[in-house]
Amino acid sequence: MTFRSLGIMGSLIALGAVSSAFAQTRLLEVNNERLVEVAGEASISAKPDFARVTLGVTTTGKDASAAMAANAKSVNALIALIKEEGVAAADIQTSSLSISPQFPNAAQGSSAPQTIIGYVVSDMVTVTARDISRLGALLDKAVNAGANAMYGVSYGENDPGALLDKARPLAVADARRKAEIYANAGGSKIGRLMSLTEQPGAPPVRFAGRASIQSASAPTPIEAGEDKLTVSVTAQFELTQ
Repeated sequence: MTFRSLGIMGSLIALGAVSSAFAQTRLLEVNNERLVEVAGEASISAKPDFARVTLGVTTTGKDASAAMAANAKSVNALIALIKEEGVAAADIQTSSLSISPQFPNAAQGSSAPQTIIGYVVSDMVTVTARDISRLGALLDKAVNAGANAMYGVSYGENDPGALLDKARPLAVADARRKAEIYANAGGSKIGRLMSLTEQPGAPPVRFAGRASIQSASAPTPIEAGEDKLTVSVTAQFELTQ
């Protein structure tokens, strides 16, 4: 390998290191225009408008039809209770339904064929509670009505787009602030905004929210906390000097 080849390879390695270092902030020259590229970010905090929880009933039976019938009876009673608590039919959705065989515990090393001894049926519904303050009492009543499986408390906003619209100009302002810092450090000034790209949205960041199931003697505590909705942008600004 010649010294010339070694020099070219060294230059490529150095360029790779520079590209990595300037993944979010870059100085560019395109069509004789000097640009600075920066990332901007802004967040808006909001109280959730609704909560979702998945709950349901798991039953067992010696044959599949008996297990299904027992499960259907319990789930129908559960859904009726949820509706009586003011939850609209449109906010109750079956999310999973399964039936699986049960087998006895086989002795270690045994090669005997397993025999089905029963069936397990599980029917889960996802409930959207528009009045979060009543969710704890609803869960308590659901358990008393036969619900024996529950998971996945989550929260959301009725109009997240309107909240993100408030964060968008703040994200652009954050990008301009950073661009001005870099430009001033290099003895330049910021001119026109040449390009702007919004990064794909991430799910809202949850904080200060929790839910837990306690004994029937005390209401189940539900704390919705706040959601943090974030907008991230990449902006290119013209350098005028």
